[in-house]
Amino acid sequence: MKRKEIEQLEAAGIISAEQAAAIAEHFHLNGTAGRQWLVWSMSSLAGVLILGGIIMLISANWEAIPDGVKMAVAMALLLGAWVACANIHRTYPLVAEGMGLIGGGMWLACIALYGQIFQLQNPLAEGCLLFFAGVCVLPFLMKQRLLMLGVAITSVVLLCALLDNAESWLTLRPWVNTSEEVASALSLLFLAWWLFAEHCRGAKSFLREYRWLSIPALLAYLILLQIPLLYGEMGFAESRMQLGLTLAGPLMLLVAKPRRIAWGQWLCIVAMLGLALPLGQLLSEIGEGMEPIGIAVGLLLGGGLMAVGHRALRLEWLNFGTFMVLSAGIALVANVLDSLTQSGVVLIVAGCVLLGLVLCLERQRRKLAHAIRKKSC
Repeated sequence: MKRKEIEQLEAAGIISAEQAAAIAEHFHLNGTAGRQWLVWSMSSLAGVLILGGIIMLISANWEAIPDGVKMAVAMALLLGAWVACANIHRTYPLVAEGMGLIGGGMWLACIALYGQIFQLQNPLAEGCLLFFAGVCVLPFLMKQRLLMLGVAITSVVLLCALLDNAESWLTLRPWVNTSEEVASALSLLFLAWWLFAEHCRGAKSFLREYRWLSIPALLAYLILLQIPLLYGEMGFAESRMQLGLTLAGPLMLLVAKPRRIAWGQWLCIVAMLGLALPLGQLLSEIGEGMEPIGIAVGLLLGGGLMAVGHRALRLEWLNFGTFMVLSAGIALVANVLDSLTQSGVVLIVAGCVLLGLVLCLERQRRKLAHAIRKKSC
């Protein structure tokens, strides 16, 4: 419903002024969202500018500043940013997000400065873990969307550093040492962030603001599983760790079911997302000739996500299904061009199939959008 339609209903005497205001507030038509977005963007930009200016001023006078003064100033700026963030997060929450961003940047700067002053040659994993431990709690105490994104990215970097590090005690190399096991571990992390975002969707606190993390998290997982499923580039490691990581995916999905999703729909999600990657790894392990089966599985996964998204009234899942269908179509064309370069008939058939899927998708999207609007009214 548009603002103009509400005004027309009010002018016709169908609804009162109070009802018009309530309807506009329910559909977020009072214009506050745009102003909040502007304030949040400007406060975040201000935080980046202040942090960049501090770094430039210190860099310009780096040699003349004693090491003790460098560390003291950095710690004072860190403490000041986080104290200011804590004091104004209720009255000026958008400005507080900018201060939280400054605090996170200063914490990283303090870690780097400490290592530079004392000439430490620690592995990346240790510094990354220290930074992660210092900022991971703050987004759960107050709304910090950019900092939460930084925590999510840092968790991926930290896992990669732990898997790659072999120079200190802080390593996962003795247990996870093959590319197949690394891929499975990363997939579990992506699924964990997706589940966290799905639970944030139904939260009644500021954690609801983190629900958008479901988009990059599940997208990263779907891109990762395409490597073995659609292109056969990653096999299945015959090890206990690989088996444990494989079983952990469906189990984690099963245990962490969001409340607002029906069990029947969620079991379909568990089967599709929990088994797609190991199935792709098994097909890749078998060898050549399994690509068409993997592409067929990718098409089924995309169609399944679209079907469950339509039933659950989740346009986001429908879009993820579309992404998988298109990715499977691209993989099909790539395999055809690699093996049947002269066969134009196969390309025409593949194009017709994709065109039919696009038409079906558009029809389903319209039905779903209409159902969501009808439910909201």
